[in-house]
Amino acid sequence: MTSIAAVLLGAAACGGDGESVRDRPLSQSELSRAVLTQGDMPGYKFFDESRAKKDRSARAATRSCQPIVAFAMAPEVSAYDNRLARQSITKGENPDASYQLTLTSIESESVAEEALKELESAVSACGSGFNVTIYGEEEKIRRITADMTTSGNSEIGFSLEYQRGIKIRYAVMRQGSTLARISAAHQSMSEFVAVPQRIIDKQIKKLKAAK
Repeated sequence: MTSIAAVLLGAAACGGDGESVRDRPLSQSELSRAVLTQGDMPGYKFFDESRAKKDRSARAATRSCQPIVAFAMAPEVSAYDNRLARQSITKGENPDASYQLTLTSIESESVAEEALKELESAVSACGSGFNVTIYGEEEKIRRITADMTTSGNSEIGFSLEYQRGIKIRYAVMRQGSTLARISAAHQSMSEFVAVPQRIIDKQIKKLKAAK
């Protein structure tokens, strides 16, 4: 069976009106309105990074690990028609952690469902690490560890540690044909911090309202 992540590498910018589509992907303007932004969560600061540099050619050296790249590390790889909204988030005046929230449209609800299944399988299969090329530089991922999740939003959570010591946690979830990905990193990047459940719940609630 062909990997959804592999297919999306070659077709992220190609759309269609196939009969299998059960839930149309959100448009760019709809994504931009659906993503959490300043004022949605008192005490948090939001910075729009939708126009920040992206790497749509990011690749895992091991094919089975590509869903981790396509749906978490560089979600722009799997964005349908390049539809993506991204916010950087901090809390308080002197934050010790930062979070990045990305919404991507996926081709259909069924494709988004399959994407989460592939991501879950990749987290299990790639625990001992893999090499990835991102922004033209090769990096070594030392290990991947699945995290327990409690949101009830078909959430996939995992911790990723680079060979050079950077530690990041991810949570990826689905609402219809949209994937929401949140990453969490300590300011030092040398220790893990949790993905705030409050951000997860608030984002899913706003996505549900968008439909």
